[in-house]
Amino acid sequence: MPALATLTLVWLGAQKPEGRAKAALDAWAQDRGARFEEPRTVPQDVDKSLGLSSQCEQALEQARDQLTSGDAEVARQTLRQLEQTLRDHPELIQAAWLMAERDRLEGQIAAPASPDDAAAWDRRADALEGERATAFAARPHTTQAPADNVTVTFAVHGARKFEVWWDGVNTTDHTATAAGEHHLAIRQGGRAAWSGWISVLASGTVSVWVPDAAPCSLDDMAGASFGEKGDPVVPGGVRCEAWAMAAPGPTPGTIQIALCNGDRCQPAGISAYDTFGSSPAGSEAQKKSALPGWAVWTIAGAGVVAATTLVLWGSGAFDRANPGQKVVWSP
Repeated sequence: MPALATLTLVWLGAQKPEGRAKAALDAWAQDRGARFEEPRTVPQDVDKSLGLSSQCEQALEQARDQLTSGDAEVARQTLRQLEQTLRDHPELIQAAWLMAERDRLEGQIAAPASPDDAAAWDRRADALEGERATAFAARPHTTQAPADNVTVTFAVHGARKFEVWWDGVNTTDHTATAAGEHHLAIRQGGRAAWSGWISVLASGTVSVWVPDAAPCSLDDMAGASFGEKGDPVVPGGVRCEAWAMAAPGPTPGTIQIALCNGDRCQPAGISAYDTFGSSPAGSEAQKKSALPGWAVWTIAGAGVVAATTLVLWGSGAFDRANPGQKVVWSP
């Protein structure tokens, strides 16, 4: 018996398909020589980020205790180690805030011997998180003048869907900011696709190259839907070579299905549950409407989502090696 091909399915609905609907999808796939397969998804970095963040917070608390006990040099060593951790792991979304707090502690250490050095540390911190109001009984802020503002424009190439985070804040494609060192993160699907520390001294454009979503992955087909008239709507640039989208039909007991190749889909069809019977006539009719010859299909199973949420499954069968990532600053 020949091995069954696999098919990637985008299921749109308030609930996962169960019972007769699930059986209908299973039969629909089997009659076309396909089977369901769970996708390989890109893991998010939440657990790792939580661990690193906790480690950095502990280092800050340790440096405060060392400074309070009068051991400024040991506190400096702790802060240097913290800075190295943040530079080694810029993927932390709160990296800018942690670095700013680290710089302010350096300013406290420097203040008794050199007010100018303390002011320099404060300016670094201000660039990352903005100027703070002076807390009660705290060391007065030593910055002599506000930092010069510059305008930064972000040009992200390669990826179609992404979020820009500048100094820990989700922003648009341009922002006004203080001249100095800043933290930039480009995030895709809950993970850092690119992140790093960037020094900006004048207005200009930061160009970043990041890989697009892997073919047939969750992010690749995000945004696919059925229009008001039941026509499939697919965002441009989908890389999955063969996939399908399905949803509950316009009447109870039906399923709406459309077959797609990249960002092009065939007209959607409506299938009733009872059309998936095992009668010879029905089976022969279904074979005549089998998938086109170009299709190498992958199907995924079920998932529970909110009423307006898109559930995507992908096999990752068409993944390619990610291109290198780089950043270019052009004033």
